[in-house]
Amino acid sequence: MKVSAIYEFLNEYAPFSVQDKFDNSGFLVGDMNAPVKGICLCLDITNAVIKEAVANKANLIISHHPVIFDPLKSVTEGTPVYELIKNKLNAVCMHTNADMTKNGVTDIMLDLLEFERSDKILEPVMPDGTGYGKICELPIATHAKALAECCKKAFDCTVVRYTETDRPIKRVAVCSGAGGSTLPLAFAAGCDALITGDIKHDVWIDAVNRDFCLIDAGHFHTENILCNYLCGVLSRKFHNTQIFVAQSSKDPCSYII
Repeated sequence: MKVSAIYEFLNEYAPFSVQDKFDNSGFLVGDMNAPVKGICLCLDITNAVIKEAVANKANLIISHHPVIFDPLKSVTEGTPVYELIKNKLNAVCMHTNADMTKNGVTDIMLDLLEFERSDKILEPVMPDGTGYGKICELPIATHAKALAECCKKAFDCTVVRYTETDRPIKRVAVCSGAGGSTLPLAFAAGCDALITGDIKHDVWIDAVNRDFCLIDAGHFHTENILCNYLCGVLSRKFHNTQIFVAQSSKDPCSYII
């Protein structure tokens, strides 16, 4: 089986043509005609992930974040792109296409939270209305701390930050990664809470002023969930191929709690 077969399967799941204009999802490094020896999944292609892939004889790495995002002016020793080429590895990166597709990162978040799936898009960006995040209705109203605790458990977070409010929470917006910019959209849609990650200070202040429940479950923890999902999907389809989630694909931050 060639890399191209995996690429086409992934393209059916989350079409690479449906990515944001700033993005660089797709087949970024390697040879489409190379035979697949093993597949390693990760959030980011780091040097540690590359070493793990090589040690496990996997020559295809599938990541969420593109290993080439900003224009490259050089490829030098010690950088992930250099190490990929040196070790004859292939890289497919699924970023905003995986964010926006059905059964993508947002839907995986909803499943882990045990929320009912929704077709209401938080931030439409494509002509057909496809976009980031979902808006869903809880069957029973909850409160800020309980919702934050639910997120911590669902995404296996080390820590969860949230704004306290006495408002009952019934309508919730969910957006993976760095979704703080969607707060005004969530508020305008009548949401009582927004679950996302990577929230900046000014967005926290905005939430407090609106008496709005804002939950930061972390960029890593709201997106790394894609890896286990894809591992399962790929394993069922390509059951004769070694497929694994990199153990070195982990939160880059350490915490004092």
